[in-house]
Amino acid sequence: MSMLPVFYDYSPVSAFYPAMPIRNMLTSMLNDELALLPQVTVAPRRNLPARWSQSFHLDNYNPDEVKVNVEDGCVRIHARHVRGDEENGEVRETKRCIKIPEGVDASKVHCKMLNDHTYLVEAPLLRNEDEEEMEVQVESVPAITDGKKEDMQLVESSKPYETKLDLSVFEPDHITVKRRGNLVSVSADHSREEDGVKVSRSFRREFTVPEGVDYKHIKCVRDPKGHVAIMAPTADKK
Repeated sequence: MSMLPVFYDYSPVSAFYPAMPIRNMLTSMLNDELALLPQVTVAPRRNLPARWSQSFHLDNYNPDEVKVNVEDGCVRIHARHVRGDEENGEVRETKRCIKIPEGVDASKVHCKMLNDHTYLVEAPLLRNEDEEEMEVQVESVPAITDGKKEDMQLVESSKPYETKLDLSVFEPDHITVKRRGNLVSVSADHSREEDGVKVSRSFRREFTVPEGVDYKHIKCVRDPKGHVAIMAPTADKK
């Protein structure tokens, strides 16, 4: 169980209307209903993960009277106010439990106070590697073999082994291989001057890794003749 600090971010709700008892009561009831609705927000800046957030409302508690901690997949809120002393006074308590949804990084939950009565707990979503584009390094090898000793197989196993990508007109640094989930893309671009004429060459190929292949451990090899093969191990059977 870890205790979370509560950050204070004050912004007045209204500068024009004074607080009124009936208004406060209705606002409190509405906020309590809205606080039960979880929210997922996407950060506006690029390359920042989406975040999960949820607000809750606590009336008539000072920030130092609100304790927030994460325990057993839940955010637990305990507010306690003592008027007078423990032996001869008034004690008021409120407890809330907010379940952290799957896919949320519970180790990075934090809480902040938005105004006098509203608090916000939030945390980033866990990283999903299948949604990220990853570059596959092109390795130079003396020759492309069937890879049986390495328990490797050609990804495009429906074609004969002799079928390779012939990229002999491109240098290794012209070739780019990327993977997003089980989708692999191969591209190559090169331009040069030949007898005063600019000659450009491009290559594009995209394919889906079949089932039964561990696409997360794909590798790309290139032999001295410029033949390129995309290879991967067989997926472990569960």
